[in-house]
Amino acid sequence: MALWSIELSEFDIQYRPRIAIKGQAVADFIAEFTSAEGEEEKNPQWRIFTDGSSNKKASRVGVVLKSLEGDELKCMIRLDFPTTNNETEYEALIAGLDLTQVVGAANVVVHCDSQVVTSQVNGEYECKGERMKKYWEQAKKRIDGLQAKIVQIPRGENMSTSFQSRICGAYDHH
Repeated sequence: MALWSIELSEFDIQYRPRIAIKGQAVADFIAEFTSAEGEEEKNPQWRIFTDGSSNKKASRVGVVLKSLEGDELKCMIRLDFPTTNNETEYEALIAGLDLTQVVGAANVVVHCDSQVVTSQVNGEYECKGERMKKYWEQAKKRIDGLQAKIVQIPRGENMSTSFQSRICGAYDHH
């Protein structure tokens, strides 16, 4: 890791925030899932499935939010800046936590297929590079105040991976 840090230090790499999600899509989702006045407020536990993928051409993030009632929100984000695979996994986690905050869920279980990200967020691995520390700090900041559990799942069980594969395949052919 130290050798990589030395090698990459000459490139002046800086963290850049993600591009915002289209406002209308978020507004439509909030309108659909916000209870009307007089209805009993519920605080459902959401399940978040996150996945990120990166290659030389593009980086993409997929997020699927699922309530206990079975309602789903599927979100695909294309990152317009170079990232590593671990960074895209963090981008997916942060996007999922941001969407969870928008819907007002306080109890969440995050399903992530990245051992590095889940282990770092859960405190089992130390976060080493500066960029990864910034991603870790952003994720932890969003988790504070939530009842959140981050679990690693096999890639084949990740709803976001299959969603992202279908969407990416459709875009790659056009």
